[in-house]
Amino acid sequence: MQFLGGPSAVSVTAGENPPDLYLDLATTRVGVEVTRLPEPMFDPNGTSFNRATHDTFAIRLLNELDANLGPLLPGNVSLYVVIRVPVGDGARFRRSLTDWVREIVAAPELGTRERQIECSKTKISVIPRRSAGKRIAGLVTTNIFFSHDILQNARLILEDRIKTKSALCSELTKPIWLAMLNDYGLADADCYEEASWQLKLSHCFERLFIVSDRGVVSELVLGRKPA
Repeated sequence: MQFLGGPSAVSVTAGENPPDLYLDLATTRVGVEVTRLPEPMFDPNGTSFNRATHDTFAIRLLNELDANLGPLLPGNVSLYVVIRVPVGDGARFRRSLTDWVREIVAAPELGTRERQIECSKTKISVIPRRSAGKRIAGLVTTNIFFSHDILQNARLILEDRIKTKSALCSELTKPIWLAMLNDYGLADADCYEEASWQLKLSHCFERLFIVSDRGVVSELVLGRKPA
């Protein structure tokens, strides 16, 4: 709010997600979508991916398995599932893993099994039950690679977030702004500004902003270097 003149110049209300919030500026109401800029990660094919998105998928799947199949386990054992993200096809991975867990639940034997499911090396261990907690628990890990090219990483992050959020917000009432919270500590506002010069993207946002972990706001303009 300080970037826009403080409480006397702007008020904030919650949005419908999307957008995440609204700013009331004098006679104009602006929708603001908020996203995070995470450190980029790459799968074995060199394709960048958002770790948080894949983690969320795997955690939800583990919770589904526990809720749906956990109660079917004998009282003396539990399952421990290790999922490596990213997976190839999420829907096929969910079906295949669920079928495999169902097979084990029907006749559990102590020990660890391993399978390759949708390019993910997945493990299931049948272990003695030690608590009254979850019957099917697990770990989400990854087989990832990091790039040391900070400028390229910043460009890839910006491109992914702007494209993804523009698709989500394209049908909303305009104007819409995009606020991107920087979680990639190696890239500062100047780095993102330089990266933005290299991007020529069609998107639905009237303005684009970077917000640092200290709350400092910087505006980006894509595809051209300021004179």
